[in-house]
Amino acid sequence: MTHDTTIPEHTLQAATALMEDRFAHADKNKPVLNTLFELGVAHVARDLVEHPELYKETSPLPMPTERFEPVDPISLMHSDIKLPSLPQVFLEMRQVINDPVSSATDVARVISRDTALSAFLLRMVNSAFYSFPSQIDTISRAVAVIGTKQLSTLALGTSVMDMFKGIPTNILDLELFWRHSFACGIIASQLAKMFKNGSPEKCFVAGLLHDIGRPVFMMALPDRAIAATAISRNKKALMFKAERVVAGFDHAELGGMLLRKWNLPFSLVTAVLYHHNPAKAVKTPEALYVYFANIIAKTLGIGGSGDFFIQDVKNQRWEENGLTPGKIRELNNGLAPILDDAFAILTTIKS
Repeated sequence: MTHDTTIPEHTLQAATALMEDRFAHADKNKPVLNTLFELGVAHVARDLVEHPELYKETSPLPMPTERFEPVDPISLMHSDIKLPSLPQVFLEMRQVINDPVSSATDVARVISRDTALSAFLLRMVNSAFYSFPSQIDTISRAVAVIGTKQLSTLALGTSVMDMFKGIPTNILDLELFWRHSFACGIIASQLAKMFKNGSPEKCFVAGLLHDIGRPVFMMALPDRAIAATAISRNKKALMFKAERVVAGFDHAELGGMLLRKWNLPFSLVTAVLYHHNPAKAVKTPEALYVYFANIIAKTLGIGGSGDFFIQDVKNQRWEENGLTPGKIRELNNGLAPILDDAFAILTTIKS
Protein backbone atom coordinates (compact mmCIF):
# COMPACT_ATOMS: atom_id res chain seq x y z
CA MET A 1 0.00 0.00 0.00
CA THR A 2 1.41 3.41 -0.94
CA HIS A 3 0.76 6.52 1.14
CA ASP A 4 0.96 10.26 0.64
CA THR A 5 4.42 11.09 2.00
CA THR A 6 3.23 14.55 3.07
CA ILE A 7 0.94 13.02 5.73
CA PRO A 8 2.63 12.34 9.10
CA GLU A 9 2.97 8.70 10.12
CA HIS A 10 0.97 9.23 13.33
CA THR A 11 -1.91 10.61 11.25
CA LEU A 12 -1.85 7.54 9.01
CA GLN A 13 -1.91 5.35 12.11
CA ALA A 14 -4.91 7.28 13.47
CA ALA A 15 -6.69 6.97 10.10
CA THR A 16 -5.97 3.23 9.99
CA ALA A 17 -7.35 2.80 13.52
CA LEU A 18 -10.52 4.66 12.54
CA MET A 19 -10.93 2.46 9.48
CA GLU A 20 -10.36 -0.71 11.51
CA ASP A 21 -13.18 0.47 13.79
CA ARG A 22 -15.48 1.14 10.80
CA PHE A 23 -14.79 -2.36 9.46
CA ALA A 24 -15.87 -4.09 12.69
CA HIS A 25 -18.55 -5.97 10.70
CA ALA A 26 -16.80 -6.17 7.30
CA ASP A 27 -14.09 -8.50 6.02
CA LYS A 28 -11.42 -6.25 4.55
CA ASN A 29 -9.65 -9.26 3.05
CA LYS A 30 -12.28 -9.40 0.31
CA PRO A 31 -10.75 -7.76 -2.80
CA VAL A 32 -13.23 -4.88 -3.23
CA LEU A 33 -13.52 -4.15 0.50
CA ASN A 34 -9.71 -4.28 0.77
CA THR A 35 -9.48 -1.65 -1.99
CA LEU A 36 -12.07 0.50 -0.22
CA PHE A 37 -10.23 0.12 3.08
CA GLU A 38 -7.00 1.32 1.48
CA LEU A 39 -8.70 4.28 -0.21
CA GLY A 40 -10.55 5.05 3.02
CA VAL A 41 -7.33 5.29 5.02
CA ALA A 42 -5.95 7.78 2.46
CA HIS A 43 -9.15 9.90 2.49
CA VAL A 44 -9.48 9.93 6.29
CA ALA A 45 -5.77 10.75 6.75
CA ARG A 46 -6.11 13.73 4.42
CA ASP A 47 -9.22 14.89 6.26
CA LEU A 48 -7.49 14.56 9.63
CA VAL A 49 -4.86 17.00 8.33
CA GLU A 50 -7.12 19.41 6.38
CA HIS A 51 -10.45 19.15 8.25
CA PRO A 52 -9.82 17.87 11.80
CA GLU A 53 -13.09 19.51 12.91
CA LEU A 54 -14.96 16.76 11.05
CA TYR A 55 -13.58 14.23 13.54
CA LYS A 56 -14.57 15.92 16.79
CA GLU A 57 -15.37 13.59 19.67
CA THR A 58 -19.04 12.80 20.30
CA SER A 59 -20.48 12.79 23.79
CA PRO A 60 -20.82 9.32 25.33
CA LEU A 61 -24.37 8.00 25.61
CA PRO A 62 -25.54 5.64 28.37
CA MET A 63 -27.07 2.35 27.29
CA PRO A 64 -30.88 2.29 27.49
CA THR A 65 -32.28 0.46 30.52
CA GLU A 66 -35.93 0.28 29.49
CA ARG A 67 -37.45 -2.28 27.14
CA PHE A 68 -39.16 -0.64 24.16
CA GLU A 69 -42.30 -2.08 22.60
CA PRO A 70 -42.45 -2.11 18.77
CA VAL A 71 -44.09 0.85 17.05
CA ASP A 72 -46.28 0.58 13.96
CA PRO A 73 -44.60 2.90 11.42
CA ILE A 74 -47.83 3.23 9.43
CA SER A 75 -49.68 4.58 12.47
CA LEU A 76 -46.74 6.92 13.02
CA MET A 77 -47.39 8.44 9.60
CA HIS A 78 -51.00 9.19 10.61
CA SER A 79 -50.30 10.29 14.17
CA ASP A 80 -50.23 13.79 15.63
CA ILE A 81 -46.44 13.84 15.38
CA LYS A 82 -45.54 16.60 12.93
CA LEU A 83 -43.72 14.93 10.05
CA PRO A 84 -42.27 17.15 7.32
CA SER A 85 -44.26 18.07 4.22
CA LEU A 86 -42.86 18.78 0.78
CA PRO A 87 -41.99 22.47 0.26
CA GLN A 88 -44.56 24.58 -1.59
CA VAL A 89 -42.18 25.40 -4.45
CA PHE A 90 -41.75 21.72 -5.29
CA LEU A 91 -45.51 21.08 -5.11
CA GLU A 92 -46.09 23.98 -7.52
CA MET A 93 -43.35 22.70 -9.81
CA ARG A 94 -44.85 19.21 -9.89
CA GLN A 95 -48.30 20.66 -10.65
CA VAL A 96 -46.90 22.61 -13.61
CA ILE A 97 -44.95 19.61 -14.92
CA ASN A 98 -48.06 17.42 -14.76
CA ASP A 99 -50.14 20.01 -16.62
CA PRO A 100 -50.21 18.91 -20.31
CA VAL A 101 -50.55 22.50 -21.55
CA SER A 102 -47.65 23.90 -19.53
CA SER A 103 -44.21 24.58 -21.01
CA ALA A 104 -40.58 24.60 -19.90
CA THR A 105 -40.96 28.37 -19.50
CA ASP A 106 -43.72 27.82 -16.94
CA VAL A 107 -41.46 25.49 -14.95
CA ALA A 108 -38.60 28.01 -15.07
CA ARG A 109 -40.96 30.74 -13.84
CA VAL A 110 -41.94 28.70 -10.75
CA ILE A 111 -38.33 27.90 -9.91
CA SER A 112 -37.18 31.49 -10.44
CA ARG A 113 -39.57 32.74 -7.74
CA ASP A 114 -37.37 30.94 -5.17
CA THR A 115 -34.00 32.71 -5.27
CA ALA A 116 -32.21 30.16 -3.05
CA LEU A 117 -33.44 27.24 -5.16
CA SER A 118 -32.53 29.07 -8.38
CA ALA A 119 -29.01 29.75 -7.09
CA PHE A 120 -28.57 26.10 -6.08
CA LEU A 121 -29.72 24.76 -9.45
CA LEU A 122 -27.54 27.17 -11.43
CA ARG A 123 -24.49 26.27 -9.34
CA MET A 124 -25.29 22.58 -9.78
CA VAL A 125 -25.65 22.71 -13.57
CA ASN A 126 -22.41 24.72 -13.83
CA SER A 127 -20.47 22.35 -11.57
CA ALA A 128 -18.29 19.36 -12.34
CA PHE A 129 -21.43 17.23 -11.88
CA TYR A 130 -22.28 18.10 -15.51
CA SER A 131 -19.07 19.71 -16.86
CA PHE A 132 -20.89 21.60 -19.60
CA PRO A 133 -18.45 23.44 -21.91
CA SER A 134 -20.18 26.83 -21.54
CA GLN A 135 -21.78 28.76 -18.69
CA ILE A 136 -25.52 28.33 -18.11
CA ASP A 137 -26.75 31.59 -16.60
CA THR A 138 -30.57 31.31 -16.52
CA ILE A 139 -33.06 28.77 -15.21
CA SER A 140 -34.76 28.75 -18.63
CA ARG A 141 -31.48 27.69 -20.22
CA ALA A 142 -30.97 25.06 -17.52
CA VAL A 143 -34.41 23.61 -18.23
CA ALA A 144 -33.61 23.56 -21.97
CA VAL A 145 -30.24 21.84 -21.49
CA ILE A 146 -31.09 19.35 -18.75
CA GLY A 147 -34.81 18.80 -19.19
CA THR A 148 -37.82 19.61 -17.06
CA LYS A 149 -38.04 16.35 -15.10
CA GLN A 150 -34.30 16.17 -14.45
CA LEU A 151 -34.20 19.74 -13.15
CA SER A 152 -37.25 19.18 -10.93
CA THR A 153 -35.58 16.06 -9.53
CA LEU A 154 -32.52 18.13 -8.61
CA ALA A 155 -34.80 20.79 -7.13
CA LEU A 156 -36.36 18.20 -4.86
CA GLY A 157 -32.96 17.44 -3.38
CA THR A 158 -32.26 20.90 -2.03
CA SER A 159 -35.92 21.54 -1.15
CA VAL A 160 -35.79 19.08 1.76
CA MET A 161 -32.56 20.32 3.30
CA ASP A 162 -34.04 22.97 5.58
CA MET A 163 -36.71 20.72 7.10
CA PHE A 164 -34.81 19.47 10.11
CA LYS A 165 -33.88 21.88 12.87
CA GLY A 166 -33.03 21.50 16.55
CA ILE A 167 -31.74 17.91 16.45
CA PRO A 168 -28.98 17.49 19.09
CA THR A 169 -25.60 17.43 17.33
CA ASN A 170 -24.29 14.68 19.62
CA ILE A 171 -27.02 12.42 18.18
CA LEU A 172 -27.04 13.61 14.57
CA ASP A 173 -24.76 16.37 13.31
CA LEU A 174 -26.75 17.80 10.39
CA GLU A 175 -23.67 19.30 8.71
CA LEU A 176 -21.96 15.90 8.61
CA PHE A 177 -25.27 14.26 7.72
CA TRP A 178 -25.72 16.39 4.58
CA ARG A 179 -22.04 15.99 3.61
CA HIS A 180 -22.50 12.23 3.70
CA SER A 181 -25.83 12.48 1.87
CA PHE A 182 -24.39 14.75 -0.84
CA ALA A 183 -21.41 12.41 -1.27
CA CYS A 184 -23.71 9.39 -1.53
CA GLY A 185 -25.76 11.17 -4.20
CA ILE A 186 -22.67 12.20 -6.17
CA ILE A 187 -21.18 8.70 -6.04
CA ALA A 188 -24.48 7.06 -7.03
CA SER A 189 -24.82 9.45 -9.98
CA GLN A 190 -21.24 8.71 -11.06
CA LEU A 191 -21.98 4.98 -10.98
CA ALA A 192 -25.02 5.56 -13.21
CA LYS A 193 -22.81 7.47 -15.66
CA MET A 194 -19.97 4.93 -15.46
CA PHE A 195 -22.25 1.97 -16.26
CA LYS A 196 -24.75 3.91 -18.41
CA ASN A 197 -27.64 2.57 -16.37
CA GLY A 198 -30.31 4.55 -14.52
CA SER A 199 -30.79 8.33 -14.33
CA PRO A 200 -27.83 10.27 -12.85
CA GLU A 201 -30.21 12.95 -11.53
CA LYS A 202 -32.46 10.37 -9.87
CA CYS A 203 -29.42 8.60 -8.46
CA PHE A 204 -28.15 11.90 -7.05
CA VAL A 205 -31.46 12.72 -5.34
CA ALA A 206 -31.97 9.12 -4.18
CA GLY A 207 -28.52 9.27 -2.60
CA LEU A 208 -29.24 12.68 -1.12
CA LEU A 209 -32.47 11.36 0.45
CA HIS A 210 -31.38 7.81 1.30
CA ASP A 211 -31.01 8.54 5.03
CA ILE A 212 -33.90 11.00 5.36
CA GLY A 213 -35.51 8.54 7.74
CA ARG A 214 -32.74 9.26 10.29
CA PRO A 215 -33.74 12.85 11.17
CA VAL A 216 -37.42 11.89 10.80
CA PHE A 217 -36.85 9.04 13.29
CA MET A 218 -35.16 11.56 15.60
CA MET A 219 -38.07 14.02 15.35
CA ALA A 220 -40.82 11.43 15.72
CA LEU A 221 -39.27 9.11 18.31
CA PRO A 222 -36.42 11.02 20.02
CA ASP A 223 -36.04 8.67 23.02
CA ARG A 224 -35.82 5.62 20.79
CA ALA A 225 -33.44 7.37 18.39
CA ILE A 226 -31.11 8.20 21.28
CA ALA A 227 -31.36 4.60 22.51
CA ALA A 228 -30.54 3.24 19.04
CA THR A 229 -27.54 5.59 18.77
CA ALA A 230 -26.30 4.43 22.20
CA ILE A 231 -26.64 0.75 21.19
CA SER A 232 -24.84 1.39 17.88
CA ARG A 233 -21.93 3.24 19.50
CA ASN A 234 -21.50 1.11 22.61
CA LYS A 235 -22.00 -2.27 20.96
CA LYS A 236 -20.63 -1.30 17.52
CA ALA A 237 -23.95 -2.37 16.02
CA LEU A 238 -25.11 -1.34 12.56
CA MET A 239 -27.54 1.54 13.08
CA PHE A 240 -30.45 0.05 11.14
CA LYS A 241 -30.25 -3.08 13.31
CA ALA A 242 -30.14 -1.00 16.51
CA GLU A 243 -33.21 0.92 15.33
CA ARG A 244 -35.08 -2.33 14.79
CA VAL A 245 -34.29 -3.33 18.39
CA VAL A 246 -35.83 -0.15 19.86
CA ALA A 247 -38.68 0.46 17.38
CA GLY A 248 -39.33 -2.67 15.32
CA PHE A 249 -38.41 -0.88 12.08
CA ASP A 250 -35.48 1.18 10.78
CA HIS A 251 -34.78 4.57 9.18
CA ALA A 252 -34.82 3.09 5.66
CA GLU A 253 -38.39 1.85 6.12
CA LEU A 254 -39.47 5.15 7.68
CA GLY A 255 -37.79 7.16 4.89
CA GLY A 256 -39.40 5.04 2.19
CA MET A 257 -42.82 5.52 3.78
CA LEU A 258 -42.30 9.29 3.95
CA LEU A 259 -41.39 9.43 0.24
CA ARG A 260 -44.49 7.37 -0.56
CA LYS A 261 -46.55 9.85 1.46
CA TRP A 262 -45.02 12.61 -0.68
CA ASN A 263 -46.03 10.70 -3.86
CA LEU A 264 -42.47 10.68 -5.15
CA PRO A 265 -41.40 8.41 -8.05
CA PHE A 266 -41.26 4.69 -7.35
CA SER A 267 -37.53 4.54 -8.16
CA LEU A 268 -36.74 7.10 -5.41
CA VAL A 269 -38.97 5.35 -2.87
CA THR A 270 -37.39 1.99 -3.66
CA ALA A 271 -33.84 3.37 -3.47
CA VAL A 272 -34.47 4.81 -0.01
CA LEU A 273 -36.44 1.82 1.27
CA TYR A 274 -33.87 -0.79 0.20
CA HIS A 275 -30.55 1.05 0.54
CA HIS A 276 -29.46 -1.60 3.07
CA ASN A 277 -31.08 -4.49 1.20
CA PRO A 278 -30.69 -4.18 -2.60
CA ALA A 279 -31.66 -7.82 -3.23
CA LYS A 280 -35.27 -6.59 -3.04
CA ALA A 281 -34.68 -3.93 -5.70
CA VAL A 282 -32.59 -5.63 -8.37
CA LYS A 283 -34.68 -4.10 -11.17
CA THR A 284 -34.12 -0.53 -9.93
CA PRO A 285 -30.59 0.69 -10.76
CA GLU A 286 -31.02 3.75 -8.54
CA ALA A 287 -31.53 1.49 -5.50
CA LEU A 288 -28.49 -0.63 -6.34
CA TYR A 289 -26.21 2.36 -6.90
CA VAL A 290 -27.37 4.10 -3.71
CA TYR A 291 -26.65 0.89 -1.78
CA PHE A 292 -23.09 0.78 -3.12
CA ALA A 293 -22.62 4.56 -2.88
CA ASN A 294 -23.64 4.57 0.79
CA ILE A 295 -20.99 1.97 1.62
CA ILE A 296 -18.34 3.76 -0.48
CA ALA A 297 -19.09 7.17 1.07
CA LYS A 298 -18.96 5.73 4.60
CA THR A 299 -15.76 3.84 3.84
CA LEU A 300 -14.11 6.99 2.50
CA GLY A 301 -15.17 8.80 5.66
CA ILE A 302 -17.14 11.51 3.84
CA GLY A 303 -19.48 13.17 6.33
CA GLY A 304 -21.51 11.00 8.65
CA SER A 305 -25.11 9.91 9.15
CA GLY A 306 -24.53 8.78 12.73
CA ASP A 307 -23.95 5.23 11.48
CA PHE A 308 -20.21 4.65 11.20
CA PHE A 309 -19.95 0.93 10.54
CA ILE A 310 -19.59 -0.77 7.15
CA GLN A 311 -21.88 -3.59 6.07
CA ASP A 312 -20.10 -6.75 5.00
CA VAL A 313 -20.83 -7.42 1.33
CA LYS A 314 -19.92 -10.49 -0.70
CA ASN A 315 -17.19 -9.68 -3.20
CA GLN A 316 -19.30 -11.41 -5.86
CA ARG A 317 -22.11 -8.84 -5.41
CA TRP A 318 -19.72 -5.97 -6.15
CA GLU A 319 -18.06 -7.58 -9.14
CA GLU A 320 -21.29 -8.95 -10.67
CA ASN A 321 -22.40 -5.32 -10.97
CA GLY A 322 -19.12 -4.21 -12.54
CA LEU A 323 -17.58 -2.80 -9.37
CA THR A 324 -14.21 -4.48 -9.52
CA PRO A 325 -11.25 -3.08 -7.55
CA GLY A 326 -10.09 -1.37 -10.76
CA LYS A 327 -13.47 0.35 -11.27
CA ILE A 328 -13.52 1.45 -7.62
CA ARG A 329 -10.13 3.12 -8.11
CA GLU A 330 -11.30 4.72 -11.37
CA LEU A 331 -14.36 6.09 -9.58
CA ASN A 332 -12.25 7.41 -6.71
CA ASN A 333 -9.78 9.12 -9.06
CA GLY A 334 -12.53 11.27 -10.58
CA LEU A 335 -14.40 12.10 -7.37
CA ALA A 336 -12.34 14.94 -5.88
CA PRO A 337 -13.36 17.85 -8.18
CA ILE A 338 -17.02 16.81 -8.23
CA LEU A 339 -17.17 16.47 -4.43
CA ASP A 340 -15.32 19.77 -3.96
CA ASP A 341 -17.91 21.52 -6.14
CA ALA A 342 -20.77 19.76 -4.34
CA PHE A 343 -19.51 20.70 -0.88
CA ALA A 344 -19.00 24.30 -1.98
CA ILE A 345 -22.65 24.34 -3.10
CA LEU A 346 -23.70 22.69 0.17
CA THR A 347 -21.82 25.29 2.21
CA THR A 348 -23.64 28.06 0.32
CA ILE A 349 -27.03 26.44 0.98
CA LYS A 350 -26.39 25.96 4.69
CA SER A 351 -24.82 29.38 5.36
